[in-house]
Parts: sequence; structure tokens; C-alpha cells
Amino acid sequence: MTDIQQKASEILDKGYRWLIADNYEQRMDFFAQELDKLDPSTRESLFQEILKQDSGATRSWLTVDRLNSLVGEGTITDRERQSIFDSFGQAYVDGQVSFEDALSFTNIYGSGAVAGGGMLTPDPDQLNDLIGTLTSSNSSASSAFIEKFAGDMLTQRLYVDGHPQMPETPAYAGILLNALDQSGGSDAVNAALGRLSPDQRNQLRDDVSQYGMGLQAKHDADGSNVRDPMAILIENTSRHGTPEQVRELVDYVGEHSKGDGLENQYYTYDNKPLDARAEALGELMQTHGDTILKDALVPNPQQTAGSSNEKSTVIGENLAALSNLVRLTGLNPDNSHSAAIMDQLGRFTANDVRVSNRAEGTDVTGDGKIDEADIEAVDLSTTRLAMIGAVMQDAVSSGYVDLRADQAARDAFVGYLIDLGVSAIPVGGDFAAKAITNKLDGVLGGLSEQAKTAVEDALTAIPKQLLTDGQGQLTDQAKQAIIDALPEDYQYLEGLKNESNSFIQDAILSSSARDGEITTQMDSYKNYIAGAKGG
Repeated sequence: MTDIQQKASEILDKGYRWLIADNYEQRMDFFAQELDKLDPSTRESLFQEILKQDSGATRSWLTVDRLNSLVGEGTITDRERQSIFDSFGQAYVDGQVSFEDALSFTNIYGSGAVAGGGMLTPDPDQLNDLIGTLTSSNSSASSAFIEKFAGDMLTQRLYVDGHPQMPETPAYAGILLNALDQSGGSDAVNAALGRLSPDQRNQLRDDVSQYGMGLQAKHDADGSNVRDPMAILIENTSRHGTPEQVRELVDYVGEHSKGDGLENQYYTYDNKPLDARAEALGELMQTHGDTILKDALVPNPQQTAGSSNEKSTVIGENLAALSNLVRLTGLNPDNSHSAAIMDQLGRFTANDVRVSNRAEGTDVTGDGKIDEADIEAVDLSTTRLAMIGAVMQDAVSSGYVDLRADQAARDAFVGYLIDLGVSAIPVGGDFAAKAITNKLDGVLGGLSEQAKTAVEDALTAIPKQLLTDGQGQLTDQAKQAIIDALPEDYQYLEGLKNESNSFIQDAILSSSARDGEITTQMDSYKNYIAGAKGG
């Protein structure tokens, strides 16, 4: 008999009582003391041998509940507890402990965190204890435990192809995503999700999108150590997703943001974005904004394949999804990414204004030739201006929030309008303070003489070479100077609230040299968006 075999036998003999139940507490205490004396590799071997000699250990004496109880009594130290978790986790990762033993040891189904029908129990302690158990093994000795365990549970229990789904599945999926997120961030989440098939990932997404807000509500109500798992999935796509996965997620969110009841999974009943999801989408838009915009702003009037809505078109669906994303993020005063997103939209739109305004017979593409490609570039930018105008109109009119009530959101939207106005000045043109002020007067719906003087004075105080960069974009210093100089009441935003369509259209047209084309196209794209929404 080897030393490990002898030690395992000695531990299993501890607490043995003839004719009556063994003293499991004594055995657990002795096991914890002996395990803590060993080096990590020997601990792992001992754990394996214990389970080999006593295959029912994780269903009798070797349980998390008993371990935590003895720690609470002071019988087992926190260090000894961690040694048990580390050893078990490493043995599981190395394949020396079965998935069934891991289920028993973590007691995930018996924890009481999830009640019948998939409802979370009212007591936050049970949920917090389960999260603590799932993340306790995530130390330097066993950092991969939760990744492997979550992947196994998702693929072997919760989302098994051909097997009916339990009512409790969404709750357990949300708990696992939270444990992954807390233990290893989006890298751990991505590692576990990488083991799922496309169908399994889609089902997981559907579950947490529909039910995940319940975990966020529990956190908000009683401080439970969880958050909305859909926000975790969105963050994972933002940080690890391919361009195709990003586009698919934007479309998915748009499709599930419709209606006033339970089918609307991204807004509250009073038409306010769900904070956690909107915040995660803000990161997605800020990270992948250029790709999202370029992919969405492609004219394709073909009818949407498989849609029962005869008015639904590919371009209409794309623009409606983009409008919804802008509304959740850039035009959301509670979103920390709002200012950056509006700045991003401003830069994107300003570039199209400049290209659209290029004179006929010029080298637009910069390839040294004047040919059909230059005409196509101008036409595409003109079309995209009409599209982004329709998107902004729809985003504002679908869920306007009084921007004047929030200074950060107000300044972000004004920054977008400033980019739009200044873009009408061609690169190499007159970027003097007065010229910039005159352009802003148009996009801001008309400024008072006092306001124009304040803006011009603020810009005059900045050296001309510091007003714009090499691409003709206002510098952050110049843009902030304009915002600070504008009147505090921002009365022109009242026009945006009451007449959003005409306000935004006028702002774009005031910057464009092809206002006739844009007006006609913008009306068409507004109709495409309405058609996609069933209007």
C-alpha cells in the first residue's frame, strides 16, 4: 500500500462508528488538517484516492455544506477550506474527479438558490453561498475549475441536444455566467462558451435575454452577488466576438426590443432602457461602432427572407436595429458610453458629408485617377447621410429623453451636431472662428446673436492651428470651448423634442451640398424603417 493509499484509508476510518452513523464532521476536520500539510500535487493525488476508496464521499461526508458549517464554527480554518477547494478543483481539471462528483461536491442542484419552476429563492444567502462555492476553487492552484465545470454543466446538463429543457435551466445558466465572470472575467466566459455548439449558444442567449433581468432585479432588491447575465454575454461578444457575431447581436437586440410586454427584453414598461444591458451595448457600440455603421448603412431594398411582414426589407431591418442601438446607447443619458458614441457618430457622419460634398471631376478615392469609382464613392456617402439621418430621426422620435435634464447627455448630442456642422467646411477651407460659428448656427437651429458672439470669442481665444486636426475635425479643446460657450438653457433642443424629424433633417441638409437628393432618400429610408417595424 502506498503512502497516499494509507493516508486515504486513515482519513476514511476517522469518525467510524459501529451500528450508528459515522461522525462525518470529525472525518471532514481530520481530512482538512491532513490535506493542508501536503504540497499541491500530493493533495490532488490524495483527493483522487479518497474518491477511489469511497465513491460516495461527495454525497455523504465530503460536502460543501458540511465544510462551510465547520468553518463557521471555527473547527476548520479558512486556509484549510481553501486547500480543499484548490485540491478538488485541480483534480477535476486534470480529469481525476468526475463531473458527477463535481455536481455533488458543489451541491449546485441542492443549494436552494433556485426553487421550483426556475424561480430564485427570496433569501440572498443561498444564492451568494452558491456563487461563493463556484468561485472558491478559482485560485492560482485551480484557476480553470469554473471554466471546465461551467462548460460541462452547460453542455451535459442544461443544453443537451435532443433533450427537453428544465424550467430551472435559465436560472442556472445565469448563475454559471456570473460565476465565470467573477472568477475570470470575459476570458473565462469565452472559454466556457467556446465549448457550446451554435445551437446551444443561441438557446443560452435566448434564455438569459428573456429571463436574465431577474438576477439583476434580485441584486438591486437585496444586494445578491449577481448581475444580468445578458449583459455578461453582450460584453463577451464585444471583447471576443467576430464581426459577424457583433452584427448578429445588434439584429437580435433590435428584434427583441419590440412591443410593450414581456417580449420587449431591453426596455422597462415605461420605455426606459434596462441599465445593465444598455451599458454593455454601449461598450459594444464604442468598440465596434465603425463596423456596425458600415454594415448597417448598405442599401439593400430586398424583402427580408422568411419574414411574414410584407413591408420588411433588409435595409429596413438593418436601419431599425441601428436606430434601436443608438437609442439604447448614444441617446441614453444614463449610459456612460454616450458621449464617446455620439462623438463616433459625429466623426462618421462628418466624413460622409465631406465626401458627399466633393465636386464632380475630383479624385475622391485618392487613387490618382478620376473615374467611376469616384462617382460611386460620392453616391455612397450621400446615401449613407440619408440613412443616418433617418436612423437619428427614428431613434429620437421613438424614445426621446429630455437631454436638457442631463448635462453629459446634452453635451454629447450637441457634440454630434457640432461635428455635423463643421464637416460642411472642406479640408483646407476657412476654419476661422467666424466661419465655424456660422456653420454651427445652421445645424443648431439658429443661435441668438449673443450666443454666436460667445462661441466666436471662445474659438478666437484658441490658436487657429489648434482648432482642427489634419482631417478637418474639431479638436476636443475646440469642441468643449463651443459647448461651454453655448447658453445653459439650450432652448433649441426644445425644437428637437417637438419636431425631431425636421430638426435632424435640417441639420444634415445645412451641411450638405446635395440636399435635394438627401431629402428624397431620407424619406424613403424612413419608410423602410417603418415597414420593418410593421408600420
